[in-house]
Amino acid sequence: MLLELKVISRGKKIRLSPHQIAFGIKAAALGVPSFILVLHCPAKGDGELLLYKGAQAVELFSAGIDTPPLDRWPWLHVEWGALAKLLARA
Repeated sequence: MLLELKVISRGKKIRLSPHQIAFGIKAAALGVPSFILVLHCPAKGDGELLLYKGAQAVELFSAGIDTPPLDRWPWLHVEWGALAKLLARA
């Protein structure tokens, strides 16, 4: 399993390299679980954690966090158990 971590402090765009996008697509095609976990924190102490499938890398690159996530949590109230279950089911 691959878990890519990203932090966004301004705007809605997620910076992904061509290699990261290609890996997300290839991993999905091979059935390898891959995810992109994004911390969107536009203000100090505020924000949310968003979980995406690696196969969503192209859409994430173009639409940013407007891409529908698998799940999302307020940053100060992340349900870590729920996140762990989503990752374990992959």
